[in-house]
Amino acid sequence: AMNEPIVPGLKVEIIRHSLLDKNLSRSFISQIEECVDDKTLIIAAPISGGKIVRLKINNQYNLVIYATNGYYRCNGVVKKSFRKGLIEMLEVDLVTPFEKFQRREFFRFECVIPFQFQVGDLWESGIIKDISGAGIRFITNSQLNTKENLVMRIPLEAEEILLCGKILIKEDSNTELYKYQYRVLFDDIKKNDQDAIIQYIFMQQRKQVRQYKGL
Repeated sequence: AMNEPIVPGLKVEIIRHSLLDKNLSRSFISQIEECVDDKTLIIAAPISGGKIVRLKINNQYNLVIYATNGYYRCNGVVKKSFRKGLIEMLEVDLVTPFEKFQRREFFRFECVIPFQFQVGDLWESGIIKDISGAGIRFITNSQLNTKENLVMRIPLEAEEILLCGKILIKEDSNTELYKYQYRVLFDDIKKNDQDAIIQYIFMQQRKQVRQYKGL
């Protein structure tokens, strides 16, 4: 059977590297549907912008598995795609062993989530423009400083999570309604909060596809 931490239901990030230009590398979030054996996973075809992403058969991708005890990476080759009910599935052969590693960069999901944050004793409001397991980018009219610490109430579908973070970058928002844009790195985020964010991203993407197809 598969290494103990790798089980169905876990989120998996599929990374397509561009050898020509690092900035053209893309990553997609998906989910393990079945562990066939040591060398084979069935995963849901990833979704981006309301459409199923067609991964190339026989191409190799980097996989990052968001396991309960940390992150694992390996390389996989897409062997075939097939449908199971409404979900498009991919059969992936694992071509390198799993290796545990520290995750620094997370998949970023573009969104529009109104939220509240606290600076000193005041709660103020803004709009989250993208979210990942590591932080958010948001716009607001509040004047904040880099390195400032915030407490954030972030509403996900089923729950609201309370997180602390630090402002890394401040810039103009380039929108009419909001003046500033900030990027925030979460401080000491708990694994279950991180998992809740990744689960939220995955569910939102599945939902976009259903709306897109009118299902």
